[in-house]
Amino acid sequence: LVRPGGRLVILSYHSMEDRAAKRVLRDGVLEKVRTAPPRDMYGNYIGTPKPWKGVGKRRKATLSETESNSRARSANLRIGERASK
Repeated sequence: LVRPGGRLVILSYHSMEDRAAKRVLRDGVLEKVRTAPPRDMYGNYIGTPKPWKGVGKRRKATLSETESNSRARSANLRIGERASK
């Protein structure tokens, strides 16, 4: 659905939604991965290529946004860029 180089923007309002969004951007799956990812002796990831590359950290609403819209207080915004194959 998203071409390589395209961006996926996820807006979550609850901590469990945010956790699922974080897993999708980090691992490419919704469910929890039970095994640790393969790493070399220096701790670098050496497994299959990740489908998404995180663009920055999560963003939360600013003080001015929450003053005008109190529901924005719990919103988290995450952005991921589709990795090229």
